[in-house]
Amino acid sequence: MTTTSGILTNLRPVGGPALQAGRPRTVYRANTEPVGPEAYPAGLAAVIDLRRADETAAVPHPLAATAGYRAVPMFDPSSGTESAAEAVALEDQYVDWLDRHRSGIAAAVRAVAATDGDVLVCCSAGKDRTGIISALLARHWGDGIDTVGADYAASAAGLVDRFARERAASSDPEATATAQRCVPEIMTTVIEYVERRWGSVDDYLRAIGLQDAEIAAL
Repeated sequence: MTTTSGILTNLRPVGGPALQAGRPRTVYRANTEPVGPEAYPAGLAAVIDLRRADETAAVPHPLAATAGYRAVPMFDPSSGTESAAEAVALEDQYVDWLDRHRSGIAAAVRAVAATDGDVLVCCSAGKDRTGIISALLARHWGDGIDTVGADYAASAAGLVDRFARERAASSDPEATATAQRCVPEIMTTVIEYVERRWGSVDDYLRAIGLQDAEIAAL
């Protein structure tokens, strides 16, 4: 995955390699960096970019010119804000997103369901928005809650250098460090909330508008 432009440090199969072993396709998760196309798995049928339009304009996706590229912003622009002002901890932000950005979450999951072949889901760091979609998919596929949390936390190792640069450039390093938290308990808390409120990930997906046929296609 090394290229002349660099490496994609937070690229891996959703849920870890064992979860999708033997399946007819693989869904990958990744950050977005100015790397060469060779940094990505070959033969991707779809690239689902969860970033906002201003983000994709500032750092165009290296695969944006390919036939399978889709801009599917997870943050609903009609919401006005990305998360509630009182949602400071990442756990609270993610839980807020489940309702506030349900249309974007539904669109992203639908895009995965509608694709035959390997898929890449990505955002900027590949941790937050990608983390939500990845956790929902992994839990739908039967991953244990602890394993979902561990997959989320695995982003920490791949983002060490990026996070250090962000803190060094930040005018509020403490807030930046809060946003960079990447421990299993964040995502296990979110999945537990989903299952407590909706009953299951599949029931959440139905609540945000997916049909049973679309869920089955995942």
